[in-house]
Amino acid sequence: MWLGRQKERKVLELCKGHLDRVVKTVAGMRKTVYAFCDLDASKVNGAFEEVFKDEREADKLKREILDELSKGMFHPINREEIIRLILTAEDVADNAKAASRKLNLIPPKKISMRLRSKLKEFSDNLLKIANLTGDVFKALKKPSETLARAQAVEEMEEKIDDFLAEVMLPEVLAFCNRLRNVCIPLMLRETIENMENVADRCEDVADIMRWIAISSA
Repeated sequence: MWLGRQKERKVLELCKGHLDRVVKTVAGMRKTVYAFCDLDASKVNGAFEEVFKDEREADKLKREILDELSKGMFHPINREEIIRLILTAEDVADNAKAASRKLNLIPPKKISMRLRSKLKEFSDNLLKIANLTGDVFKALKKPSETLARAQAVEEMEEKIDDFLAEVMLPEVLAFCNRLRNVCIPLMLRETIENMENVADRCEDVADIMRWIAISSA
């Protein structure tokens, strides 16, 4: 199994560190959402700084992984799988950072209390799927366990999709109909799109790890 060779093990350890940092960006995004919804402007800024720092660290690890891949005699398929893994995981962090940044541009008092409550719940679910995605990596050398954990990510992504369609979007539409300022709804919509992308990319990361586990068995 290529996962057991020394050079691949080193790269996978770096990948683990990268994914851990990506999960931290989602945790920071949730912290930003909670501060925003609690109308605490100073904590919003502080939480975003944490997200920014964690995303920067993830990016640094990504470059280190790519540098390691350029040095050794990796099989092209193995190299491609790892690159797909880290670049897709990077998208999770990028969207978490983008959502957090946009919340800094929205006056929280303009958002209804009910909608702020739903944003908190949305961010809770996103942290759950990020943690589940991290769990898939921990099981990578055990194909059956990897598949089970990847399935849990897929099911969580479906739950988030349902929550978005059935709860978030109707609430957002009702809010937008009441608000005449078009800028805030547009920024809010983009924020929610970034948050949705966090879930979608987590599922993509889990799918890649599912493929790695199957192809390495």
